[in-house]
Parts: sequence; C-alpha cells; structure tokens
Amino acid sequence: MGTGYNYKCGKCEHAYLIYPGPGMNFPKQYKNMTSNISEGKYGRELQEVFNSTQYAAVDAENVVYVCKECGSWKEDKDVSLYVPNDPDSIAQKKYGRITVAELGFVPYVTRAELDREYHIVKRYYYRCGRCGKRMHKASDDELLNLQCPKCGSANKAKFAFRWD
Repeated sequence: MGTGYNYKCGKCEHAYLIYPGPGMNFPKQYKNMTSNISEGKYGRELQEVFNSTQYAAVDAENVVYVCKECGSWKEDKDVSLYVPNDPDSIAQKKYGRITVAELGFVPYVTRAELDREYHIVKRYYYRCGRCGKRMHKASDDELLNLQCPKCGSANKAKFAFRWD
C-alpha cells in the first residue's frame, strides 16, 4: 500500500496523480523488475552484478524522481541493487512452504526487509528527460509540490490518499 497524491494545475487545469510505494501486485512488480534487470534492460553493469550475486535484491516500489535543475519529475522504480548481509539467513527464509535455498532465488523483498537484512551494492541513477541532469528521489515536501507535467507551473497536491 502507498500514499497517492492528486493534483490539479492552477494554470492549465491539467489533473494528474502519482502513486508512490508498493501496491497489491508487489510480488508481480518485483518479478518483472528482476527479470528486466537480469535480461539487461537497465544496462549491462546492473545485469552482471545482479546475475553474479546470490540472492541479489531490488527495491521494486514506485518512487518519484525530481530534477533539481529544471523541476521535471517522473514516477518509476528504484533499480538500485542490494545484497544480503547474511546470505545463509536469507537462504533459510520461507515463502509458503519452500525455502529460498530450494527456490534458488528470493521471490520478492520488501522495503523493510531491504533496510533490515540487505545493503546497497550498486545505486542506479535516472537522468532527466528534459535537461539530462541526474534526478533524485523526491522528499515528502517535493511530493506535495510537484510541477505540472503539461505546463511546468508549480502546484500543491489537492489531497493525499491511500492506495493499493
């Protein structure tokens, strides 16, 4: 579940929503992300690190990235790679009745598990589609004040909502 934000531009009246966080389809999102990384869709370097690291993990939650240079933003996944602090402990975790060791992979890892049981090994950076500068994860304040994607005017979120 995540907290979504609803906006309506005060200048051009364009309405837009964002949905940061995990959703009910999180295990499926996670599987899609790991498949895309494994197949090289995010570059050869991430592919090699992911495929050569036992029980590598990724943060598959929706994240909003903002460009400090021009204010442009995008909603996407964090493709940074994590490795377990204790691979033997991860191998014994169960998903249903089957252990990770029996599966040969971790079906999904939540943000809380990443924080508690993993550490980052390779950070992925998005580039702004407008100016080419590196983007960063939006802070709570930035999420409340995203510019209109249509006309670029500064806006405030009309309201926040819980979603899954």
